[in-house]
Amino acid sequence: MPNGGIQLSIDLNSAAIAATIDRHGARIPVMLDGRLAMPHGVALDSTGNIHIGVPAAAQPSEGHQFVSDPLELLGRPAADQPVDGVQLLAAQLWHVADQAARQAGEPITALTVTIPPNWGPRRRAQLADAAARASLPAPAMVTAPAALAAYTTAHGVTAPDGSCLLICQADRHPVTLTILQASPDGYRELATRSIDLACDLNQVLAQRIVDAATSDDDPLRAEITLSPQYRDSFALLESVRQARQLLTAQGRAPVLLPAPRKPTVITHDDVAIAAQPLLDRVHDAVQETLDAADIDSQHLSGVILRQAEAVPGLQDRLTTATGLTPAVLADQFHALAEGALTLTAPHQHTPTAANTHLPRVRLRIRDLTSALLLGACSLTLLLQAIFTADITTTFLRVVGVRTSLPQLGAAGALAMLTAFAVAHLAPTTWLAGTPSTATLEPATGGLIRRGYLAAAVGGAVTAGLYGLATGTSVRFDYSPYLRWTLSSALPLAVCAAVIAATAPRIPANTLPAWLARTRPAILHAAIATTGIYLMRAALTITPPVDLTGMPGLIGSAGAALLGVATALTASRSRTIRTVTAPGLGIGYAIVFTNDTNGALTVGYLVALTWWAVRLTGHTLRLAFPTAGEALRRLMDGRTT
Repeated sequence: MPNGGIQLSIDLNSAAIAATIDRHGARIPVMLDGRLAMPHGVALDSTGNIHIGVPAAAQPSEGHQFVSDPLELLGRPAADQPVDGVQLLAAQLWHVADQAARQAGEPITALTVTIPPNWGPRRRAQLADAAARASLPAPAMVTAPAALAAYTTAHGVTAPDGSCLLICQADRHPVTLTILQASPDGYRELATRSIDLACDLNQVLAQRIVDAATSDDDPLRAEITLSPQYRDSFALLESVRQARQLLTAQGRAPVLLPAPRKPTVITHDDVAIAAQPLLDRVHDAVQETLDAADIDSQHLSGVILRQAEAVPGLQDRLTTATGLTPAVLADQFHALAEGALTLTAPHQHTPTAANTHLPRVRLRIRDLTSALLLGACSLTLLLQAIFTADITTTFLRVVGVRTSLPQLGAAGALAMLTAFAVAHLAPTTWLAGTPSTATLEPATGGLIRRGYLAAAVGGAVTAGLYGLATGTSVRFDYSPYLRWTLSSALPLAVCAAVIAATAPRIPANTLPAWLARTRPAILHAAIATTGIYLMRAALTITPPVDLTGMPGLIGSAGAALLGVATALTASRSRTIRTVTAPGLGIGYAIVFTNDTNGALTVGYLVALTWWAVRLTGHTLRLAFPTAGEALRRLMDGRTT
């Protein structure tokens, strides 16, 4: 997919239009006029304006021309079309694409459309013409059975290469059976058969209701039988459809007949009786489809049934005819749109850090400012902790040492932060000279991986050396010093290792923003270092020296600076920083004592670790945009 665009998938084959976008690997349903799915109905007013998404039950009357589905006009001779079906379809496609682009905030750069399985070159060409009229890219066309198979196999149904799937689409009239054979590059259609009945199930059920609830001379009987496009007939069919949806959760459901007729009630038995002609044809239709595909039932690896409203007995009839229990999909508006994306999205090239080369410049002294200043802060805290250590000796032998262990931990953490600053330079600067065209320059993702792996190892080793150096300098057991420096640096080292492993998957268009976010904040670290240094100085200088004449003020000022640095490090929100920085600064200054200064330093270490964790989490979200939704489905116990 080109940079800065999205892939749109539109399902035109289901009972209602649904759309899904693929935005850098994340699948997002499109809200169409505030709904998850949009009716196929289109109305033309007297001025020629086209109204999209008009429900059949609310079709306009005077001065308007209503088309229940523009797809039904395609493939007909122009003389048999009351209006230009291609133009109506173009208006539908443009409307959906406009909603998707507004929702995503990016243009549509690739289009996938789900179509009926029996479409040939003529109607496919008309669909391509409609997309061109809507100023959309040439559509990749995926048949509805293939999209349905791709969706279900992505959510648990197994279909090994070479095996076959039986797809039963009972969500629209007529019910369609399709045999697909799985292959490494998608699905191959072997046979398609429709179960042709005079009327669909809703119309049969509506006819039975009208016959039972009205008199022989009621005009509604003729409308349902001869022309179900009248307003009253549409209203009744919509009421029947809603009643069937209610029957999936309850035993009885009301059906509203057009006024002044009284409402009635239907049950599962009523639906089963109306569906009996369909059920009687299922076994023979399955066998005919298998024969047309030249396979037997043992060649089937699965059966997939999609139905808008439950058809009692249909699942059992399919099980009897094939010997396999169907996987049932119902009330999943975006199943076909997502399935079509599964087949077409891999063919769209999505640049990532692993295959992108960002512009690089020669390394300069000013580029090293962050690393040099952070390194200086780290060494300052280390040296102060060593030089101000209170060493107790007996007969020239060191028997005890008192120093600030949390300060040593801060020195180790800042050493790790220095490594982060050096790693940040890896994908954007050259060590020296000009790149040679004779050798292939590593991609930005490779440079990020090398830089952050080196940071993870180098920072942890440096922190360990800090602990050893402290023990050597005070001539005492180095274990507590090593424990503090390593325990403060290792969480950041783990974060650096995770970033090294996942950052190459980051989409190329998000790399500049990601690199800006990974740059350590020198000012925050410098403020924290100054605060820790002043607190330690106020507690170790004997006798206490305070140039202000107010004993303890320097230590409190240092604590206040550390509080401000902690607030600035813990959050990126300006509002939160504005609220918490003064509060933490004042609070740290009030509680500062010889007993609490270590806890205050630990608070800063926690904030610094949280900074690294947030950066790692942000990297993971960019690298695996769909993992969050998959985790939510797993936690909710959903498999689809």
